[in-house]
Amino acid sequence: MKSLPGFLQLVIFIFSACVPSSPASAQNDEIVTQFRKITAEEDQRLRAVLRSPIPEDAMQETLRRHFRQKEAAAVRLGDAGLLESVLREAVKRLPDAYLKDNLALELLARGQIEEGNALMQKAIAGANLYESLIIKAHAACALYDQNRDDAARQAISDNMKQLAGLQSQARQTWDQLQVVRSLARNTRCLSSLEERTGKYPQAIAAAEESERHARRALALTPSNFGDTTQRYVRANVAASAGRRLGALIAAGRLGEAEIVLGESVRLSGELELPADYLARLYGVAGNIRFSQREFAQAEALARKSDAVLEKLGYEEWSESRYAQSNGIAAALIGQKNWPAALDVYTRLDAVAGDKAKIKSSTRFSFNRALAYLGNGRHLQAAELLHQHGEETARLHGETHFFTAQARGLEGVALWRMGLPRNKAQALPLLKAAVRDYMAPANAQYLESSGYRKERREEVFAAYLEAIAGTAGENAADALGPADWVRSGSVQDALNDAAVRASASTPALADVVRHDQDAKNEIAGLRRYLSGEAGGAVSPLPEIAAQMRTRIAALEARRKQLQADIKARFPDHERLVRPAMPSAQDIARQLEPTQALLMLLPTADSVYVWAISSDKPAMFARVAMPETEVNRLVAQLRKNLDFASFRGAPTRFDSAAAHALYQRLIEPVSATLQGRTQWIVATGGALSQLPFAVLQTQAGGGSGQDAPWLIKQTAITQVPSLSAWLALKGIAKNRPASQAFMGWGDPAFSAASRTFATSTGDVVHSRKIVLERSNALNDFATDKLVVRSTAPSALRYADIPALPDTREELLAIANTLGADALSDVIVGVQATRASVLTSSKNGTLASRRVVAFATHGLMAGDLPNLTQPALALAIGVADATNPLAPLLTLDDVLTLKLNADWVVLSACNTAAADGRAEEALSGLARGFFYAGARSLLVTHWAVENESAKAITTATFAHYIANPQAPKAESLREAMLKVMAQPQFSHPAFWAPYALVGDGGR
Repeated sequence: MKSLPGFLQLVIFIFSACVPSSPASAQNDEIVTQFRKITAEEDQRLRAVLRSPIPEDAMQETLRRHFRQKEAAAVRLGDAGLLESVLREAVKRLPDAYLKDNLALELLARGQIEEGNALMQKAIAGANLYESLIIKAHAACALYDQNRDDAARQAISDNMKQLAGLQSQARQTWDQLQVVRSLARNTRCLSSLEERTGKYPQAIAAAEESERHARRALALTPSNFGDTTQRYVRANVAASAGRRLGALIAAGRLGEAEIVLGESVRLSGELELPADYLARLYGVAGNIRFSQREFAQAEALARKSDAVLEKLGYEEWSESRYAQSNGIAAALIGQKNWPAALDVYTRLDAVAGDKAKIKSSTRFSFNRALAYLGNGRHLQAAELLHQHGEETARLHGETHFFTAQARGLEGVALWRMGLPRNKAQALPLLKAAVRDYMAPANAQYLESSGYRKERREEVFAAYLEAIAGTAGENAADALGPADWVRSGSVQDALNDAAVRASASTPALADVVRHDQDAKNEIAGLRRYLSGEAGGAVSPLPEIAAQMRTRIAALEARRKQLQADIKARFPDHERLVRPAMPSAQDIARQLEPTQALLMLLPTADSVYVWAISSDKPAMFARVAMPETEVNRLVAQLRKNLDFASFRGAPTRFDSAAAHALYQRLIEPVSATLQGRTQWIVATGGALSQLPFAVLQTQAGGGSGQDAPWLIKQTAITQVPSLSAWLALKGIAKNRPASQAFMGWGDPAFSAASRTFATSTGDVVHSRKIVLERSNALNDFATDKLVVRSTAPSALRYADIPALPDTREELLAIANTLGADALSDVIVGVQATRASVLTSSKNGTLASRRVVAFATHGLMAGDLPNLTQPALALAIGVADATNPLAPLLTLDDVLTLKLNADWVVLSACNTAAADGRAEEALSGLARGFFYAGARSLLVTHWAVENESAKAITTATFAHYIANPQAPKAESLREAMLKVMAQPQFSHPAFWAPYALVGDGGR
């Protein structure tokens, strides 16, 4: 980025922490036209202004006018060298402190640190009291830019103390304006400082304060203050709003960022900011959509931005436009539109021609390599990824996530080339990448942001294929990594929730807080090193070296802290850093009647492991593409889920049910033979399906006499093998003394409406459908429209009521011999507070069975909901906050349970459309950590009568057979309900799944 002072530098700074440097769109063609690229004639005129001599004996006011014209011309031309020359001459001829300040900023931006700092101090010394305030703010921010964080923090503190005293003393409007502008600048810099050290709430709060001061400055500025002052004050507001947006994005609070983005669009119109500012809003909007994995919308926004740039007169080879082209390619890669993504880079190559500088700027090695890889150009992909990996290792270190990602994908490219020598090169790269992916230090990068999930799965699939296809490698050794990739996307969110939950244990909270502070500071420093914060370019070499030294010290500190946590708080350690499972570990925990089955679908194959306590582990690689797995699962689901058909279910695809069994399970059946309890871990679309409905023979039909797998064995699902091992490793408490406690039929509003679809007298299903707002999509339209309200999926009061769950809870309570009056909490009483209170007073820990008969929500189902949750009754004080009534994962981790069963009798709590699978896994792990040993959940919207029959029969068997495993109780209930003619179809008897420990 060229170094520019004043207004343009402020505007460019606004979004440099969020998106690649790229100007963006205007509200309409008229505004765009005003900011076209300068013409040849204008270029000549501006250069003539710069060449024009300044009279030697001119009065100071005349000199100022001449230098202002020259400075404006240099800025308009974007020529940093000419600008420095103008400012140096101005400082020689005039005593004005602001000129020294402008030159100091220019020198600092160009890396002339010592001279810039010295000149800024001269500017402060030569300024009057109120003039010095802005310069002092610039000096504090310069310390931040130089990685002198302690000095920056002290300078900001000193400035704020001085400004606090001056607020009441300033009498003149101009003086008041300088005070308020300085407050805005200092707090904006403080926000950046807090963000770099990973203190996101503080960064957001400081940015909000900065925006308040900036808006007050705008209100203080009279129209007769001149265009230059007006521009600076408006830019100050825009910069503060942009800082808030950047802090929200860095904190991962994308829903709130959407709202601020809409405010910024309106602001740009109100303040008449240039088209370049509006263009950045398109870039930010596209980045948010890309992070949210909404790739089609991200593409549309990037294309819109590029179209505006073209109208502004930017050439196709300009930095701004080819940055947008890379954004378009990334969105196409996210959509797996490989030919179109490659076309983008082919076009960039044609534009670059033989111009070395443009070729270098349009290389975009990572995304380009992905485009090559997706189009089968493996050699070119491998070469680019090798270069990218070397660069990343130099910047971040050999074991960093981004290095692992690059090296792993290089291994993918080499493996796909197919030659023995290439495969020999690929395997060590893949092994190292898998090892480093799984390192705790890289956990913060595992969220499913952008296309990271697909790239991770691509690397692990190649790793598994290489292990399975290389002589001398033991495929059983890949069990742990395969389990990790299934659950890795859940782990980071679970870690964060566990950190928040640790607050209830002061000693743990203290150690965890220090660990989190170090983790967040490392992340902030790495972002800054990458040029993702504070500017569009990476820091100067000496500053980068200081940052790397600090990172190394923080990483050493984290290792020490984590060792302390592991020694003092083993349960917390098992939750946030579960041990890597091995086949031997699993076998030692299995009982003679049990076998474990794990299936991992990848793009080309399904990998299958089977383990028992007394037989060698079996492994099979089944050549069954993910598309075929998805098709078969979808065929079965459409005849099972009450939400997908009208009327009572009649059809069932028994051929698909047998095909899945035959192809995926029969290859390892020798290990499973004779085992009456299966522990099943699945991934992808297979997680949407209860294995109970698979059929062991062809032509089975859909009735009671069909060869259902559930007739041969009881089945327990586990969210991950590491979670199952951790659960087995936690010593069981003495059995809880009382039977049951349940919450259901919550009052979501004062007048909750009944939601039940009725077909005849048989089917009554409960279901909730939540749709995400597409507020950002308005940015992709020709006419820029921004919604003024928060993106709202639905009002809490609109959540459909569940009156039938009251009967279900009462039936369970009756079956277990509980007191329905005290142990069943429904209606307005079924609140989050009642759950938390029962946990705090020990009531919850005294119950063997705990039930929540309500809707399960996933992240994004309500505005600002970032974790899975259960919907409970709304209180009077909760009316304005749709998240207040929710029992979130954070809450679950604080509960004190001693429950054999936790029943989540809600709609679709076990569905696995990607987000739902992760939500269930997170909730399950949370309940396990809280003290539950198993969960009873539903795969689809259930029919009320059969659901009540399943749950009551399960607990009746559990009570009547004290030695029977929980999985066997569910199996017997399924068989009992299946035997009733009206419920013989699996849509009625198969929705429930047992998750966790299926033993007694």
